[in-house]
Amino acid sequence: MHSKKSVKGSKQGARQGSKHLAASTVLLGCLAASGFSAAPAFADAASELRAEVAAQRERLDALEKKLEAASQEASTAKEAAKEATRVAAAGNGAAGGLAMPKGFSIYGIIDGGVEFGDYGQGTRARIQSGLGSASRLGFKGERNFGDELAAYFQLEAGVSIDNGQNTGHSSNISNPGQGAASSSAPNTTGVAIFSRNTFVGLRGKFGDVRFGRDYAPIYSITSASDPFTIGGATAFRLWSGAAASRFDNGVFYASPKIGGFGANLAYSAGMENNSTANVGISGANTSTGPKDEGKGWSGSLTYNNGPLFLGSGYLSFLKTGNVTAPATENVKRTSWNLAATYDLGMAKLYAQLLQGKDEQAGGSKTLDRQVWWLGVGIPFRDVHTIRAVYSHLDDKMATNRDSDHIGLGYEYALDKETDLYAYYAQVTNKNGGQNSLCAGGTCQGFDSATNLPINYTPKSLMLGGRYRF
Repeated sequence: MHSKKSVKGSKQGARQGSKHLAASTVLLGCLAASGFSAAPAFADAASELRAEVAAQRERLDALEKKLEAASQEASTAKEAAKEATRVAAAGNGAAGGLAMPKGFSIYGIIDGGVEFGDYGQGTRARIQSGLGSASRLGFKGERNFGDELAAYFQLEAGVSIDNGQNTGHSSNISNPGQGAASSSAPNTTGVAIFSRNTFVGLRGKFGDVRFGRDYAPIYSITSASDPFTIGGATAFRLWSGAAASRFDNGVFYASPKIGGFGANLAYSAGMENNSTANVGISGANTSTGPKDEGKGWSGSLTYNNGPLFLGSGYLSFLKTGNVTAPATENVKRTSWNLAATYDLGMAKLYAQLLQGKDEQAGGSKTLDRQVWWLGVGIPFRDVHTIRAVYSHLDDKMATNRDSDHIGLGYEYALDKETDLYAYYAQVTNKNGGQNSLCAGGTCQGFDSATNLPINYTPKSLMLGGRYRF
């Protein structure tokens, strides 16, 4: 193939050949005009010159043809290079996923397996989604504007891979995956597509502020202090009965981290209904329910430095429901918790303490319990991890319906994003208790509302795999 340099040289040679031909022609003309053409010597010279001119013309024609061929070859090579670049880009896209706009990404977890569960009605085998971690599909986007300022969004849907449906994840006002309206606004259909977290936010030197549906701060430090990260054999079900995990219709703020310390604050506007009263109003997912239902706030303080994590959280919100005199407002749930982890390298230790109450102004106290757990995660030989947790629920009401939870787990990593697991969990109840276990990241174990007998010990063995992307 001729380079651009060789093509340029060919053009220069052609120009020089033309100049030589012109000079030869002028010389012949001069000789003829001077009368020397009659002399034999000069006649021979003229013949030689004519022959040279003819030869120069032939060479010039050949050079012009080579120049044209070189130009065509260069043009063909340029088009081939463009095509090769296009094919390479397409190949990279096929190998690594679709090319995404700058700052945009798709992520998720696909988790599935089989559960062998005993919830008081015989052992049942169930094909389940999200036994290790709740299956999900999410979309993220971020745009940077310089000086540490960035705008971002997240849309995250719970996915049940065993039947293709979305999964329900409750909040301070709803369980949108079950068809109950997540807001009483007129344009809400009642079933959430992005039933996990969905928000838009702005991040800068001032911290991080976002609007939408997200984790309550009290939950965020709980997830961090659970050896199963709210999945598998987690004791989260005992915890969730005295707190809340998400806020709808919320504004969330996270402070900048200073020396390992940070603070988070969240406020929820609740059901955002069109009512001016509480007493005598039927609530829960109606546009004219009690005016304050669902309203509340949560905050946390954390310290995270090296192997040590410490956190404390608080929650207060008005639950949804009817308000009947002499009560003057919805049931108020208040909770506080402490969380801690410490990474020893050879093992990581976990601890959680929660105190929660349900009280109603003008009414009575309906819940008062303390839940704590201790856990450990032990990785070894790079691909193996053993997890364990023990949790106790101390019912401080006169009923004294205490429960104990035991959770064990083993995980085998195929790579950093894919693993196989085996989990076992059970809950022991007494004094008429009907607490159950989660059976995975979406708490799928049967409970008192689904035929769990009193004082029964539900058990679950979970076998499956998890694919992260």
